[in-house]
Amino acid sequence: MIVSTLRAVRSTARFIFIFLLPLVFLGGCGQESAPIDSDSRVLAKVNGHEITVSWFEQTYVNFLIQTGGEDSQINRTVHLDNLIDALLLSDEFLARGMDDDPAYKTFSNRKRRSILAERFFDETFLLKLGPPTEAELRRAFALSKDQVVVRHLFFMNREAAEASYARLETGTPFLEEAQVVYQTAEFDSTAGYLGPVKYFSVDAAFGETAFNLDVGTYSRPVRSRFGYHIILAENKFIEPLLTESEYQTKREGVSSQFRLRKRRLEGDTFVRSFMEERNVEVSQDAITALQSLLRDFSVQVDPRPNVIRAGDSNFKIDSLRNNMAAETVLSTYEWNGNRLPFTAGDYVFWLEDLPFQEALNSTAASVGRAMRNELLAKAGEEKGYDDAIAKALLDRDLKHQRSTLMRRYFREHPVENIDEELIQRAFETNGLDRQLQFTVDAKWVTFKTYSEAQNVSKLLTAKRAEMSQYPGFVEVSGTRLYDIPDLAQHIRGAEIGKYIVVGLNDAWAVLYVIDRVKESLDWQANRAAIIKQLAPFAGEYQLVSALRKKANIEIQYELFDRIQQN
Repeated sequence: MIVSTLRAVRSTARFIFIFLLPLVFLGGCGQESAPIDSDSRVLAKVNGHEITVSWFEQTYVNFLIQTGGEDSQINRTVHLDNLIDALLLSDEFLARGMDDDPAYKTFSNRKRRSILAERFFDETFLLKLGPPTEAELRRAFALSKDQVVVRHLFFMNREAAEASYARLETGTPFLEEAQVVYQTAEFDSTAGYLGPVKYFSVDAAFGETAFNLDVGTYSRPVRSRFGYHIILAENKFIEPLLTESEYQTKREGVSSQFRLRKRRLEGDTFVRSFMEERNVEVSQDAITALQSLLRDFSVQVDPRPNVIRAGDSNFKIDSLRNNMAAETVLSTYEWNGNRLPFTAGDYVFWLEDLPFQEALNSTAASVGRAMRNELLAKAGEEKGYDDAIAKALLDRDLKHQRSTLMRRYFREHPVENIDEELIQRAFETNGLDRQLQFTVDAKWVTFKTYSEAQNVSKLLTAKRAEMSQYPGFVEVSGTRLYDIPDLAQHIRGAEIGKYIVVGLNDAWAVLYVIDRVKESLDWQANRAAIIKQLAPFAGEYQLVSALRKKANIEIQYELFDRIQQN
């Protein structure tokens, strides 16, 4: 049975999580995992699985960045709930025998090799870095005691970030720009607010930028592992008392964290040198043929040209593999005196972890990224890094994947009959009446291939054609977004008055948004749409509720409160 549950705020938080937030980012802490957590105090246990303070704090910052949320007691509670539920779903995945799925086994193997690559990179590059100086360590220690209160604007591509930065430079207030970036239904003073962040608890590039800003200033667009950010430092909390005894006690841990931070910021040079030593020779004809195949097959694989984050594309990799010659040599490299091939099959093995947009538009760069992963993993295996640390890292990543796959199962098999009380409660608790909705005026035309849509988009932009001349032309006026679900996500974020190419389930579209008008979501008037929105989540909610009733969950409330105050 449940030993303890989150406080009264949890009842609100649970519904916010289940129906509004994306999949929990359970992995995400890179190399700061179980055996080497900087703070290994146990915040919670779920059927014997431990959630450490470091794991919670690192994934919590990721959670805020990815959801656009602000630091608050409710969001901290929501995130801890996310981690607990993810562990329960992970165990359920195993209990149902779903780990026999070939796709899961392929993921497990690829993740294991990714960890070997990371281990080799860390150990070898950090050795080449040499030990940090005393001055560097003391600065890092001082920064680790401080906090910066940050607000940020988040983007999935550099172009959008640069456009937003340009508006700021012309005098648009940061908070006003945040309303545009986060598409708030009404003015929201918390838009983009992350709250106080710690130096070692955020992405390396994000942290270095935030801690080097003066209070009241914002940064140029900076790229993190999530996307692009413009960061505003709203305040700083400087720890005035730095004792020598505390520094000496924490010196070793600070040194480890500093070296990891430095490798993330300076590691590209090491990777380039490593690859140059392999004397790579590329088969340009094979790369060109691969790019053509990817573009022709892209509609069946993943018809979305704007995918940025690795792992978001849900490629039908098996189908692609069956339509290509896996033995085709894309490049060769030197290894221990021998010249070895890197094949199309090797590339497809890594493809699901790579940005699909790059695979389509810069196939050679994508192949190079996959080859880098393969060779670093090969080096890690030879160095014997498939050890207890690697296994602990893999275990955490697989828990994430199992919970993701369980949630995906429910999204693909929505519950048909949802309890009326559950629907009403979810509507009231989640504030769906305040959720941003639109009526739109838009037009579009669909095509079978990406290249065809791209060519037409260029003709339309240059005013050498009219959209209405193409078969399948559609124009809508005053239409609600949830009535055109295939295009809703694209229309919501599209720039008004500009032709763009977007991916549908089985085709491509050239889209032109004429106008968008905000509206509230009324329960009675939009009941069918609300039920449809909740259906993919109801099965998961019901399962998690049942699992929690019989789970052993222990939460250290005093520690939970203490880390929020620090």
